[in-house]
Amino acid sequence: MVENGFELTKNEALSLYFNMVLTRMTEDKHEEMFREQLVPVYAHKGTGQEAVGCGISTFLRREDYLLGTHRGVAEFIGKGLSVEDIFLEYGGRAKAISGGWAGLHLHSPSLNILPLLGGLGTDFSLGVGAGITIRNRGLDAVVVEYFGEGACEQVDFHGAMNMAMLFQIPVIFCCCTNQFVELHHYRETTCTADIATRADGYCMAWKIVEDGNDMFAVGRSMKEALAYVRGGKGPYFIEFKTYRVAGHHMGDQGAYRDANEVEEAAKNDPILNTQKALSEKNWAGDKDFDRIEGDCRQIIEEAVEALKRSPLPDSEKAMTKVIN
Repeated sequence: MVENGFELTKNEALSLYFNMVLTRMTEDKHEEMFREQLVPVYAHKGTGQEAVGCGISTFLRREDYLLGTHRGVAEFIGKGLSVEDIFLEYGGRAKAISGGWAGLHLHSPSLNILPLLGGLGTDFSLGVGAGITIRNRGLDAVVVEYFGEGACEQVDFHGAMNMAMLFQIPVIFCCCTNQFVELHHYRETTCTADIATRADGYCMAWKIVEDGNDMFAVGRSMKEALAYVRGGKGPYFIEFKTYRVAGHHMGDQGAYRDANEVEEAAKNDPILNTQKALSEKNWAGDKDFDRIEGDCRQIIEEAVEALKRSPLPDSEKAMTKVIN
């Protein structure tokens, strides 16, 4: 497939860039709040892969469904989830969307962000099920199933791919290959360098974005995939190649990878790359970048204040949703 007609407009590019900056600042503040014991949920940061996470969700409609990841601030912000809702969830507050039960497992019924499951790779069937609902009800919507390359080794992946293609379900499978599966390189447990080629086994259309840190390449490819699936052509698979600069989680010492490799990968920063590209197009300059950063900082400060003001759930309700 070609990308003609799927170039990002100035407004789309600036919106996507804004979400990327907000994502990084939100994750940095989350880490800070955890260290200050303001929230009990520790961070799984996606530093260096913001272009992918935001890119797969920023162009979705409200009625579209999204399934994200534990490293999911980028995709959830892209779909419209507020920083305040994220922080209230992390803080286990009574005013959180879940009422204080979800913790790291972000979701939003009003935004069609489906619940994040505890077991990685077990939500493929949930994505296909949402797609079946869309198809059976004749809705004009799609499902974006977002996951890492490690999740593709789970058995549910293969059944979901087969069923999605067999019944022509409107699902876009978005694989973020960030090179690592928890505490090891993905090639230690994966036979193939590319994940997207597996779609051939199900006669499914697929594409690989070799530089997932190129915001424009990610955005074009996602717009193209959305047009394909909305056009009734069936499911689609995209693999985005990037690099997880952050550790698997806070406290990860990174002994399984070379520090020089991480340092070199960090130079391909998607936010800095985007600033350069926007400047070259004369779409934004230093004043614009400073303004966006200031706006994001204000959003985060207001979310922190909302967190501090919000009460915790009543202790006697702690076990009301627990099945014995």
